[in-house]
Amino acid sequence: MEFLNKLEDKVFGWFRGAPNLPNEARKSLAENAWWIVIIGSILMTFSILKGLDFLENQATLQGSTASSYYISTTVSDWAVFATTISVVFLVAQVILMLFAVKPLKEMQKKGWVLLFSSWLLSGVALVANALLTLGIVSFIITVLFGAVWLAISGYFLFEIHGQFAHVERSKGVKKAE
Repeated sequence: MEFLNKLEDKVFGWFRGAPNLPNEARKSLAENAWWIVIIGSILMTFSILKGLDFLENQATLQGSTASSYYISTTVSDWAVFATTISVVFLVAQVILMLFAVKPLKEMQKKGWVLLFSSWLLSGVALVANALLTLGIVSFIITVLFGAVWLAISGYFLFEIHGQFAHVERSKGVKKAE
């Protein structure tokens, strides 16, 4: 937990110089974060299902006569490996996000920390997915768009940081002082 707090302070420093949202917007965003996280989890679940569908299709093709039409079965094997890694990261992120819903609804810091952990995991997933691409163009596109998404989501995450109670085991606390 100490490592996570140090990392939180370091990342918070990166966003410190960014312009802040008005206080009312921060408060509103924090109060509604729990259902935004639910919607994000649902959308990520669709990505998981699409990845699992791809893996199922690849498993059906393995060993069939249709696989001889592939330019290289190595490419499809690599795609299976990369998709599996991606799905594992997505599942872990969705689990963290779903565990964050109740504490976010209660405006507890625990919910924010779980959301922050999911955000960090998405950064690790971005690097892993970029490294698993087979081309320099797809690597650059993955890193570029992923970094933009991480910056935007990190900005909003740290904008609502102060709205959550920073006391451990603070059930029922509605607002941070």
